[in-house]
Amino acid sequence: MAGGMRAPRERLTLAERSELSRAPGPTGPATTARHCWVSGLPDHPGRWPGLLLEWRKVTPTLWQGRVVYTVHDGRQTVLIEAWLSGTCLEPAG
Repeated sequence: MAGGMRAPRERLTLAERSELSRAPGPTGPATTARHCWVSGLPDHPGRWPGLLLEWRKVTPTLWQGRVVYTVHDGRQTVLIEAWLSGTCLEPAG
């Protein structure tokens, strides 16, 4: 499409949107933490609220996000920090 616009079916992924919002920090590129939803995890089925801290590109087509999220294990709420596939993350709102 003209002007660099994408066709409606070609939406940016969360990783691509986050990459576009990077601002230079004192020691290089920095990101602002963003709220997200974490889902599709075999160990934690369901949809969990999280905070996306940063991205890394593992291969030309695979992104991972470092996320802090909470799950309820039946007794208590547990805080987890992990690198997850971008396919497990979606923007919150």
